Amino acid sequence: MARLCLLAFIAGLLLEVYGLAAESPEENTGAVFVSQQTADTVLRRLRRYNSGFFEEVHQANLERECREETCTMEEAREVFEDIDKTMEFWSVYIDGDQCQPPPCQNGGVCEDGISTYTCYCKENFNGKNCEIEMNKQCFVNNGGCSHFCFMTAERPVCKCATGYKLGPNKRSCEPTEQFSCGNVQSSITPRSSSPANSSDRQDNSSYALGDDFYDEDIAQFIDYDDFHTNDSDPSNISVASAVKKRSVRSDSSSSVNPAEVLMNGGEASSATETEEKQLPPWAFFPTLPTITAQENTDQRIVGGDDAIPGEIPWQVALMSSSASHQRAEPFCGGSLLNELWVITAAHCLVLEGTGIESFFVRVGEHDVSQDEGPERNHEVAEQHMHPTYNAKKSLHENDIALLKLAIPVELSNQRRPICLGPKDFIENLLRDSSSSLVSGWGKLSSTGRQPTTLKKLEVPYVDRTMCKQSSALHHITRFMFCAGYQSEQKDSCKGDSGGPHATYYKGTWFLTGIVSWGEECALEGKYGVYTRVSRYYSWIFRTTRIRIIN
Repeated sequence: MARLCLLAFIAGLLLEVYGLAAESPEENTGAVFVSQQTADTVLRRLRRYNSGFFEEVHQANLERECREETCTMEEAREVFEDIDKTMEFWSVYIDGDQCQPPPCQNGGVCEDGISTYTCYCKENFNGKNCEIEMNKQCFVNNGGCSHFCFMTAERPVCKCATGYKLGPNKRSCEPTEQFSCGNVQSSITPRSSSPANSSDRQDNSSYALGDDFYDEDIAQFIDYDDFHTNDSDPSNISVASAVKKRSVRSDSSSSVNPAEVLMNGGEASSATETEEKQLPPWAFFPTLPTITAQENTDQRIVGGDDAIPGEIPWQVALMSSSASHQRAEPFCGGSLLNELWVITAAHCLVLEGTGIESFFVRVGEHDVSQDEGPERNHEVAEQHMHPTYNAKKSLHENDIALLKLAIPVELSNQRRPICLGPKDFIENLLRDSSSSLVSGWGKLSSTGRQPTTLKKLEVPYVDRTMCKQSSALHHITRFMFCAGYQSEQKDSCKGDSGGPHATYYKGTWFLTGIVSWGEECALEGKYGVYTRVSRYYSWIFRTTRIRIIN
């Protein structure tokens, strides 16, 4: 009886405590805390659980394991029993869906990951979010630019060479000067106008580094002053004399009948004489005939052809003067960079032991045996060999020189500069073009005569490995490249040294090399070796202040 009374007392006490607490919200609406019993009546959450023991023997339930509770990756795997489905669920479960909102652009498909995502881009798009349109990059078709292409904020920006301006479409370049560099009469169409590869580059420029590009893209231009780091083999110095320079000295046995130089007190004839009185009939033709591909049977420049007058207007001749010869003769070539500057090979200026007492520059030349009208003779005011050129060690290491003329050249259709270009542009142009053009008055064979008229030859670029393996006499450095044919009898030869290796791109010619040296001429398995002009832009700019980019 006593036990029953005790139980009744406890039950009453509990009822009083919990009952009053449950009613308190109604009686006192200002209460802050309520009892657990009251709270459970407001929000009831039914939890699922396996009844009894040995829960692991029951099938896993996603709702119970990962929705009602926090699950582990192993528990999620037990639900799906498939690793791919597990990872798909887990990447969203653990940190949310990284693909919402969709980050991929241009139709890309997003795949969620743990704290990341992956965009699968459509063709011609790239980047983290497929934001880069590959067809609009500088390395694809030169970004669509007519001249130079630079990447700015992942977009190509076109720039023009000095003497040109951007067209309305912001890609093409239009000449702003009467005789803009590298722009020959449009009727002259070289066979090398279509590059072999996809980097369809175009450029016109008498390349001068624009001041703005010293800040924006200086890396393209200023990395070529490490010329003191000579990567040639010192052992090659002893055989330097065996390597044939592509120049020819005064030779009394030559059958050349060059034009006699008219000298007034030892000075070359004036460059400002009016040309109209002396122009030959061909100069008045409205256009020049189109150059079409045809089989070469003419053994010139070793396998080349006659150049059309005015076809290579940047070609200049270094003419020798000596007491033993009444007539001046061409012994090297060069290229006109602007009205005052000519670029040539440094070894052409090493006159000791050649019998040449002095020389002058002739522009507008075509046939050295007669006066055709456009020719002008210019004295040289300054000679600048590259500072690391050392003829005693090697005649062809850093084989490049600049000549400043005493009087500016009067530009015309037969006297026009060639364009330079940024390093990357020129390097890609050199490699990707099917062929380039070399020219000069050099010998027709190693032991042959010199021609009287300017010769030209198209030569392909030679793979770097094949180039280096072709020469046992001298180490071919990164400042040189090879061009020519392995077995065909076509090559530049003696007397062509210093002349241009020019490459055509979308209406403009660019200087890509300088004729330097070779082992004889047109030998099987041997190539012509050229100075890689793009490696010397910083020195060229410091010396000449010629601007490349408008």
